[in-house]
Amino acid sequence: MDESVISKFYIPSFFYAICGAIFLLGLTIYMLYHCLLGNLLYPGKAYTITLFLCGALGVYYYFVSKSWKRITVTASEIVVYNLISKKQITITYADITHISTYRTQGGRRGLSSQRFIIDIKDDRSLEINESWYENYNKLTMAIYHHKYGPGHGRERYLERHQNQT
Repeated sequence: MDESVISKFYIPSFFYAICGAIFLLGLTIYMLYHCLLGNLLYPGKAYTITLFLCGALGVYYYFVSKSWKRITVTASEIVVYNLISKKQITITYADITHISTYRTQGGRRGLSSQRFIIDIKDDRSLEINESWYENYNKLTMAIYHHKYGPGHGRERYLERHQNQT
């Protein structure tokens, strides 16, 4: 397992996110057009709705941009590249203080999804959500393998369950 693992996005999830952004942006532009050029009966309400939609668009952009990360796991480090802000973070395995997982509601098609949390020095953390990446298991396995070495409990668990299917 010396080759690097590069994350693959779960395409339907990002398709829905892009469609939602286009719809919300279109609705905001439509309301702004009517506020500036339209003949509205109650302009105060239209301006309020437009400001609300602009705020909703900002919040939507913030939450969608958190999930657009390209993760590369190598033998010496984890490289996280944020596709929206064009920033790259390099995490060495020595900087990792704690690794944990937990399940949350709202994964693919309403099911629960697993989140993989890596706590890093200086009170930072990295979250890898199972519903965002097609190769989530490969990413987490590679991180466990390079952090703790071969034969880690998670690796043995996955080997046992893959042989049963």
